[in-house]
Amino acid sequence: MSEDFLITMVIGGLVLMVFLSWFLSNLAKRHRARNAADEKARNETLFKSMFPELQPYFHPERLVEYVDARTRRKPNPRGKTDWEWNNPPGFPGLRMKCSATEKGERVLLCGQDGGRLGEFNYEAAPAIGVMRVGKGKLTIDLNNRPAPRVRYWHPEREFKWSLKGWVFKTPMADDAFSSSSDSSSSSSSSSSSSSDSRVAAAAFAGAGGAFDGGGAAGGWDAGSSDSSSESSSDSGSTATAY
Repeated sequence: MSEDFLITMVIGGLVLMVFLSWFLSNLAKRHRARNAADEKARNETLFKSMFPELQPYFHPERLVEYVDARTRRKPNPRGKTDWEWNNPPGFPGLRMKCSATEKGERVLLCGQDGGRLGEFNYEAAPAIGVMRVGKGKLTIDLNNRPAPRVRYWHPEREFKWSLKGWVFKTPMADDAFSSSSDSSSSSSSSSSSSSDSRVAAAAFAGAGGAFDGGGAAGGWDAGSSDSSSESSSDSGSTATAY
């Protein structure tokens, strides 16, 4: 066997190894991207199913846009106690009719024809906005830019949202379960995700339970599900800790 032939074989083997490495790397990237897309779609379905009172206007991403713009806007323009805001960030195509209150403002969401679509009470603190929708309380925290966080408390269910993912909780669940878009996950967490999705489906039917996407969004912190502590905070500071 000649030396030239051996060199050719070595070079060919190296080229093959580089190609296989590139191919497997791209295959893994496509797999992660597909999983992330599936997980995002699943989380959106969970959000819509578990929190119908927030549909379709109070999605966390929209609320971050709104609070970011609202904190840079004067509380009541020109000293008025009643004013309107057309096409506000986070609520495209809508009009807000705002009235000053003792703690902040009452906001009516209206269509361009003036028809009422919803309402909420808004309270502000530095880089934090609190929106009260019916029995629920949304805390939008912009302090951790560029990673804002949104928390929702309701007597019957709760969630936390960040760029890492979601944490959903229902009162009948012993623990909160998280779902995140982190690309790395073990095979055991993948199997856990599948089984926990079935638990979440039971929660939608009113049987209780929660969802875990196996991600790193973090567990529900101790005491966050305590409705009595949350209720007491409603009458206190608006800068609720996330």
